[in-house]
Amino acid sequence: MKRVVFYRILAIFAIFLGCAMASEYKIFYYLDHAIAEKRMELNSQPSSEAIALLEIDNKSLTSIGVWPWKRSIYGEIVEKSFAAGAEELAFDIDFSASSSPQQDIIFQEALEKAEGPVTLAIFQQNDISDLTTAQVQTNRPIQQLGDNAWLATVNMLADTDGVVRHFPLAQAIEGDIVPSLTSVLGGVQTIALGTFIVDYGIDVDSIPTYSVIDLLEGKLPTGVLQGKKVLVGAGAAELRDTLTVPVYGMITGPKLQILAAENLIQARNLSYAPTRWSYGLSAIIFLFVVLIGVTRKKNSYIKIAELTALAALVEVIGFWLYVEQPVILQTGFIQIQIMAAGATLILFEIRFKDLLLTLSHKQTRSISALLETVVSDSFSGILIATDDGKILGISHQAINLLGKLGFETAKGGQIGTSMPTEMAALVQLCLENPDQLDNQHSLRTLTITRGETLHYFECSITPSLIQTKNHGEQSESRVATLLFHDVTKAKQEQLRLEYLADHDHLTDLLNKVGFSEALDERMNAAMQTDALIFACQGNRADKIKQSLGSEYFDLLMRQIGERLSQLDEFDSIGCSEQKEFLLGKIGADKDDIAFLAKRIQQCLETPFSIRGHNIIVGCHIGVADFCQGGLLSEEVVRSASVALHRSKESGENCLFYTSDLAADVVHRRVLEREIIDAMARKEFELHYQPQVNLKTSQTIGCEALIRWHHRDMGLIRPDVFIPIVEETGMIVELGRWILETACSDAMRWPEPVTVAVNVSAIQFVRSDILADIRNALALSGLPKERLHIEITESLFIADPEAIVKTLNAIRAEGIKIALDDFGTGYSSLSYIHQFPLDKIKIDRAFVKDLPHSMDSMAVINAVMALAHGFDIDIVAEGMETAEQAEVLRLAGCHIAQGYHFGRPMPFNDFCAHLEQKETEQASSLAS
Repeated sequence: MKRVVFYRILAIFAIFLGCAMASEYKIFYYLDHAIAEKRMELNSQPSSEAIALLEIDNKSLTSIGVWPWKRSIYGEIVEKSFAAGAEELAFDIDFSASSSPQQDIIFQEALEKAEGPVTLAIFQQNDISDLTTAQVQTNRPIQQLGDNAWLATVNMLADTDGVVRHFPLAQAIEGDIVPSLTSVLGGVQTIALGTFIVDYGIDVDSIPTYSVIDLLEGKLPTGVLQGKKVLVGAGAAELRDTLTVPVYGMITGPKLQILAAENLIQARNLSYAPTRWSYGLSAIIFLFVVLIGVTRKKNSYIKIAELTALAALVEVIGFWLYVEQPVILQTGFIQIQIMAAGATLILFEIRFKDLLLTLSHKQTRSISALLETVVSDSFSGILIATDDGKILGISHQAINLLGKLGFETAKGGQIGTSMPTEMAALVQLCLENPDQLDNQHSLRTLTITRGETLHYFECSITPSLIQTKNHGEQSESRVATLLFHDVTKAKQEQLRLEYLADHDHLTDLLNKVGFSEALDERMNAAMQTDALIFACQGNRADKIKQSLGSEYFDLLMRQIGERLSQLDEFDSIGCSEQKEFLLGKIGADKDDIAFLAKRIQQCLETPFSIRGHNIIVGCHIGVADFCQGGLLSEEVVRSASVALHRSKESGENCLFYTSDLAADVVHRRVLEREIIDAMARKEFELHYQPQVNLKTSQTIGCEALIRWHHRDMGLIRPDVFIPIVEETGMIVELGRWILETACSDAMRWPEPVTVAVNVSAIQFVRSDILADIRNALALSGLPKERLHIEITESLFIADPEAIVKTLNAIRAEGIKIALDDFGTGYSSLSYIHQFPLDKIKIDRAFVKDLPHSMDSMAVINAVMALAHGFDIDIVAEGMETAEQAEVLRLAGCHIAQGYHFGRPMPFNDFCAHLEQKETEQASSLAS
């Protein structure tokens, strides 16, 4: 008895000593923090509300429209934050790269004039992704900003599991000790290196949080920033400034900065308790465990209850120290000590000798019954078959799985009639020729066909020899044990993922990778070294998406894919992520481009019917071959895509790839960067093209046309830069400037003629166009009847009810509405009676061939008759000769516009033009 007690004490001591040593090597580091996290959850506290967060949320991004923001916006944030009563301001935003000089100066001046301290962020990051060779790179604010603000680091200290548990008070950066943003916001007065453990018991939802756009638009409740420190940082999901933390899982970086600062304000910055406290508590627990272990009067359940109470007492002590000190007592290894000691004591209670003695006296029949129970109750499908084809044993799960396939299976049945032929053949092979199995114990997948449905089973089969007695004689017989699982759902998901890897999920066509691989395989099979790859995209697809929404766009993409798939001239068809349709023709050369491109154009110029909308898409096409485009299909696809984008920019229907096109694409990227600050540099100006009354030959109005004079690149055509401003969302801001400038210029002309301003469909949908018009008229003082608004047919594919409502509101103001480029878009004649229009502008495509084209004349006569019936004026564009003017005047056209009457001209030239016409008219009347 004494020896048993000694062994128990020795085992418990070994457990406690081993756990304590493991704790020294941080084995229980994450367990300690998991326990600490539970303590934090039990002690939730509100924030002090001394720090407020101005969040760059989705609402702010949507309202401002372009990211990254201009530096002038941050300057406005500085001014309005202190105007709202902020005591101090900090930015958790990277200002290490220069913007435009003007924007940087605006922000610099705002920092200089700030009514309180402003702190900017310093970041440290690896310069490359390979950590083995990476060097730490420091991102400081540019000098002109950094010289006018305080600086603080915003680096996070994440553990190896990616979870942020510690925060620095300051960091050494390039020889200087720089305070952390947390220390600045938390009011730490001394700058010293060090870290602390963050107490996540502070409720992050109680931090006062407001949207930046509400501050900028003056919508913040009065006094919410009064006397507070304010942090400006990212909150929108697409800005990806989120980190993993205990308790809350994922929170944004700025909220984490404030939460850590609240630790300092509320004196909740945690540290570890001295290790001697943990070891002392462990020694006390050891004595209690030994006392429990050597007492034999108590049963196992009481001992387990006492050990559980000890574990709970340890955590009560740890929780009290966390709340009152505050420190984190590392109790993870103590809990493991108690659990391991409890398991050891239970093992000692089991009488191993008695168990072995009992098992040794069991009869073979009892063992067989036990094995049969194990097989029968298994969660796997198990089937044991003898060499005569009979089922010796089968699990309930196997019966259920085979029953779903239509088989009635039972013990004693024949394998040939109790399972699918594929499975029966495998069992029969194992019984008759086990050596022919590739690997007896390896997993294999059986595909079983039942009707039109495929079922997949993962299985393994094992042959065995068993001893049997027959009339008192020992003999050997072979059995096969089949283990199987139904993996149909997993296999179907695997096949689905494999399909999605090389197919476009929207159109079900091959994606770019799948298309390239398929074309390469077909070219190798056909022993061809050349082919043509066409990349095409609908002209108006993006406008449909912007106006009608993604659902209509998706339906259109599917219809385009289905229609292109019916073209027999191509060997392969696909669709890229950018919804560019790819078509490959093996063995074709440059001589085939015109014919194949024509087939694609004919396919897409036929109207598509999308929920009652008849849409003519049209297309631009880029073509590349293996001579100039690349050696592999993937390279040629990229070249065809480059040619496609260049064709869209240049307006050409089809363009063949050359090396020069790549340079053109780079040029577009340069324009995309330059156009951001073009308005600030005042590089835009308006030109005005006269509109003439054909009966009196008087100039009665003009159309305002925008021009971009770049400081280095000179004049840039509108058809080049207008698509860029529409794609980036700048069209809203630029459209307001055009309205305001045109109205202001019109007030200074010598004659009170009208001015027509084009409104983009994107501008119409995304902005409050009626408010913009009213504002432009109010600023300029222009009479409403002198302003005309021109819209295009692309606007009509949006929500008709909302469009009609807005157009009626504009007309109610006394402003006339003209339909521009009539006849080039969407079922034009159907809109004349549906929408409130005052003018129709016949596109130059119908005017240029006059008077020689009878087809153009027939179309114009039909439009004239229809427009006169609805009392709508007609304006003819692109008029270049007096002969064209006379033909249209006789046809009943009211107004004309074109080079014959005057090219688009700057403000001063247009004023001179009006004065000249006035003089000519006066001379004519005098004579």
